[in-house]
Amino acid sequence: TIRFIQREDTISVEVDVTNTGNCAGKEVVQVYCEAPQGRLGKPARSLCVFSKTPVLQPGECTRLTLAFSFYTFASYDDEGVTGTANAYVLEPGQYRFYAGANVRNASQVGEISVDACTVLRTHTAAMEPVQAFKRMHPVATDSGYRISYTPVPTRTIDLSARIAYNLPKPVPYTGVQDIQLNDVAEGRAKMEDFIAQLDEEQLCCLVRGEGMCSPRVTPGTAGAFGGVTDELRALGIPVACCADGPSGIRMDCGTHALALPVGTCIACTFNESLTQQLFACLGLELRKNKIDTILGPGMNLHRHVLNGRNFEYFSEDPILTGKMAAAELHGLHQCGVTGTIKHFACNNQEYHRNDVDAIVSQRALRELYLKGFEIAVREGGAYCIMSSYNKINGIHTASNYDLLTTILRGEWGYTGLVMTDWWAKGNFEGEPDARTCMAAQIRAQNDLYMVARDAGANTNGDDSHAMLKAGRVTLAEYQRSAVNICRNLLKMPAFARLCGKTDEIDAIVEQFAVEDNNEIFAAQHIDAVPGKAELFCNDFLPGQSGDILFEIAAGIPGEWTLFLHMCAETEQNLSQTALSVFYNRNLLSTMTLAGNESPEQKITLSLGAVHNPAFYIRFHHTGGIKIIQATIQRSENTHL
Repeated sequence: TIRFIQREDTISVEVDVTNTGNCAGKEVVQVYCEAPQGRLGKPARSLCVFSKTPVLQPGECTRLTLAFSFYTFASYDDEGVTGTANAYVLEPGQYRFYAGANVRNASQVGEISVDACTVLRTHTAAMEPVQAFKRMHPVATDSGYRISYTPVPTRTIDLSARIAYNLPKPVPYTGVQDIQLNDVAEGRAKMEDFIAQLDEEQLCCLVRGEGMCSPRVTPGTAGAFGGVTDELRALGIPVACCADGPSGIRMDCGTHALALPVGTCIACTFNESLTQQLFACLGLELRKNKIDTILGPGMNLHRHVLNGRNFEYFSEDPILTGKMAAAELHGLHQCGVTGTIKHFACNNQEYHRNDVDAIVSQRALRELYLKGFEIAVREGGAYCIMSSYNKINGIHTASNYDLLTTILRGEWGYTGLVMTDWWAKGNFEGEPDARTCMAAQIRAQNDLYMVARDAGANTNGDDSHAMLKAGRVTLAEYQRSAVNICRNLLKMPAFARLCGKTDEIDAIVEQFAVEDNNEIFAAQHIDAVPGKAELFCNDFLPGQSGDILFEIAAGIPGEWTLFLHMCAETEQNLSQTALSVFYNRNLLSTMTLAGNESPEQKITLSLGAVHNPAFYIRFHHTGGIKIIQATIQRSENTHL
């Protein structure tokens, strides 16, 4: 039984689903739209909405109600061929709707008639191509369709003028630092008054994240942001922790974490409820490990089968992508943590991903590549977004004002923060790109550059101070990003931890930690920037097993070697003791000593090439071993 209901600008489809088989199971119902080709041209059918039944026993029936708005199947006219440029429109004609378990066996359930071109939403031109190209149009003929080609409209405005017109107003610097971030949280002060305390140096530090494996947060995680200097922490700005994902937590120090299904597998379920439950469990694991956001879900479309990140992403369909991402976010938000949706946008290949330029029309962007992100923001409540490595129409996404301000914040109402992918590039339009080009990113409202080894020392050598002095960017733009960062830190567990506040999730997590007996390793921070350092292993106790974790600050890339001098320390001649050595999560070697008569051993272990500014060495011992000396050293002859 199917009911098709139209109410103003929404449609509802009520479907009764019966299990006619011999086993219990679930089924998905999908609703598709077949739109008239009109002047714009449309896909044969496009997904509008879907829903999954609960488990149905043989013979059991359930009713699903699937509702969606006209906006879901509207077309974006970036040329004005329908009479209105830069608008979502419904062209005149018959719109037929189909429901079924998939697009191939869906049956028509209803239709609506549009008498004249109807404008649903109007926007300003944004992210127009600057390189001319042609796109295909299907044209109906008596014998079917033929393909015609029309030019795509390119940019006719001065983008820099648009940015300058919309510059934020500066908050006058007070120079008095007597307001804590908690005063803002408790309503004793306004965020603008808090930000007014920050001088130029503090603002430039606040927009830098640290990592990988920052000593300020949970060992083995991807990065830290917020209170990354003593001066910022003194104002009550917490240090938030982000861990790589999206299929579970990546812990490079060796701490165990659950592996989750990849995005494509999750999307195949069409099950929003189950996905939400799964990511609520991940939320508990994030809280246990003091991680505030996981870098995921991945949301780019399966545009090409050779995109090396397809396994992370959900689908070739923007509706399915957005709905599944929203479900993941709802699950994480139940536990007070969040996901950093990525890679915004058009990350369509891994090869030369830092340099590739996606040449794409406004229509394709809005109907396809941005649609899933829009759903994650509007319906999923996303408040952390990661920009991608690539350019779109000549401008890196991390410094793309139209992407991050005009569309994301202006049209979608986004109030969260945006961070770069790790070591991403930026550029002013028409100018060379570089990892040091932070000013262009701040101007676009990419709030956080990820990552620097030391935010306070500006180890990446970004151009913030130079561009402020030159007038290419204003202090008000840095203040705007500071507001975005601090406003979202207030939502994160890091802020509650700093203030000593707990909730019911903390009690659940504490019990969770006791039951699985998988405590987080405490890391000793070792400064090996000069190229050599001693590891202190006094925690090795005879008869006791355990782990000792060292975070090695490496500084520059190089070839590293670990030198061990050890002996057995047990009264039993025939006992065997073992020592396993891990580099990050990789086992380097396991060595066995047999009793107190075993001779001292000197072991040399090569770590090979290390590119990250920090890495981990972990010793797992079974007890009865004494490490006389452990030294980590970088080769003097390296060309990395």
